[in-house]
Amino acid sequence: MDRATVVELAERVASIDASCADRAALVAAAAHVARLRRWLDGRQALLAAALARTSSFPEKALADAARSSLREAERAVERARVLGDAPAFARAIDDGLVGAAHVDAFGRALRSLDGPQRQALLGQAERLALVAGATDPDEFAKTVKAAAERLRADDGTDRLERQRRATRLRSWVDATDGMWRIAGAFDPVTGLALAARLAATKEALFHDQQPDTCPADPIERDHHLHALALIALTEGTRSTGAGGGFTAVLDANAPVAGQGPTVEWGIPVEIPASVLADLAGGQHIPAVIVRGGVVLHAPGQLDLGRTTRVANRAQRRALRAWYPTCAVPGCPVHYDRCKVQHVSWWRHGGRTDLANLVPVCEHHHHKIHDEGWTIEVAADRTLTLRLPDGQVLTTGPPRRQAA
Repeated sequence: MDRATVVELAERVASIDASCADRAALVAAAAHVARLRRWLDGRQALLAAALARTSSFPEKALADAARSSLREAERAVERARVLGDAPAFARAIDDGLVGAAHVDAFGRALRSLDGPQRQALLGQAERLALVAGATDPDEFAKTVKAAAERLRADDGTDRLERQRRATRLRSWVDATDGMWRIAGAFDPVTGLALAARLAATKEALFHDQQPDTCPADPIERDHHLHALALIALTEGTRSTGAGGGFTAVLDANAPVAGQGPTVEWGIPVEIPASVLADLAGGQHIPAVIVRGGVVLHAPGQLDLGRTTRVANRAQRRALRAWYPTCAVPGCPVHYDRCKVQHVSWWRHGGRTDLANLVPVCEHHHHKIHDEGWTIEVAADRTLTLRLPDGQVLTTGPPRRQAA
C-alpha cells in the first residue's frame, strides 16, 4: 500500500466523528481502520526485522519503544521471521489485506512441521495468503491447520501420540499485576477429561449460589468460576466424575453407501475411533438419532414441562448432539461453556421441553436477558435472532460435528 493510499484512508477515518449516524459511512470507516491496522502490523514486522539485524536483543528494544510487553515484542520478531520466509504474506500485509493474526496462524502451522513438510507448507504460501485475505483470522487458522494436518498424513492414532508428547503446562508471575498465571496445551483425550471435570465441578459448586467475588461482566464471571472450580479440584475439596463424556450422534440424513447412517461424536475434540472405544471401557455410550434438525431418538426424558427450570442430563445430551457451539450465528464458544437458555422464558411461562431449549454462551445470555435480543426456534431448529436495532439474523438447522 503506497503512502498516498495510507494518507487517504487515514483522512477518511478522521472525517468520521461520534455524532455520525450514517451506518454505511461508519461501516466503511471501520473497514478503513482495519486495513490501516493490518498495514501497521506489517510496518511493525518490518521494523522488528531491521532491529534484529542491528541489535542482539531486538525484542527488548521493540518493547521499550512501543511501551509494550516483552512477550508482545517477541511475537512481532517471530512474525518478521515468518514474513521473511513467506514473501506472499509480506506483500499481503503490506497491502493491508491480511493482519498480524493471519501471519501468526501461518507461523504456528509452520512451527508444527519439520523439514520437507515445512517446505511444502511454504510452497503453499501464495494460495494461503489469498485465502487469508478473504477470511477472518479464526477461519484462516482452521484452514492453515488443516493444511498442515494433511501434510502429516497419518491415520489419527499417530497424531494423538504426537499430541501427548506435545502436552505442556507453563506458569509465571505477571510483573504488571503480580498474578500467578498458567497456560497449557493438552492432548484431546486428556483435555476432554479436564474440561468435563471443570464443568461438572463448576456446576455442582455454583449452580444455585455464586460467591461475592464474582465480577459483574458475564464472561469474566464465567472465567472466575472456572478458576475457582480448578482450585477446588487441586485442593481435593470436590470429587467429580467425568462429567459430560461423549455421545454417539447418528445422522439419518447422511448415509454412507452400504453402511447406514453416519456416526459422529458429540465431543469438542478429534479422537480416533479406536481410542474412543478404549475410553468407553465397555460402558454404554448413549446414542442420539437426528434427521433434518429433528431428534428422532434420544435416551431419557426430553420434556419436563413446568416441573423444573433446570434442564436434565438427557436434554443436555441431546442439545450437545445438535450444537457444537453457542446457538447464536457465528459464535465459536463451545457447548461446554454455554448455558441452556429457554427460548420462551421460564418466568414468562416457558416450558423446560427440548423444543424450547438452546445453548448460549455467557455473553449472548446477557444480551438476551438484559439488552433486548430475542430468539425464535422453528421445528427444524432454524434459529432467528432479532436485535434491538432491527437486524434479523437467521441460521439453519445446526450442523453436527465432532470437532
